[in-house]
Amino acid sequence: MREKEIQAIYDDDLPQFLANLGLKENFDNGKIKCEFCGDIITIENFFGIFSNGKTIKFCCKKEKCKVKIYGPH
Repeated sequence: MREKEIQAIYDDDLPQFLANLGLKENFDNGKIKCEFCGDIITIENFFGIFSNGKTIKFCCKKEKCKVKIYGPH
């Protein structure tokens, strides 16, 4: 089995992390969407954040979206 390094952030640290990225206001105002399904990202459905090397992208908790980042379990 191939190992993957996963970087994580605690839920309590998410607001400061988003502020550091300059994205907190957009997050709080519902302007950030899941890269895969287009749903608005909220604290309740937030799963992950990633980059394509140019922009920061978000993923919601839907299984069909999560699998696009990490593959099937």
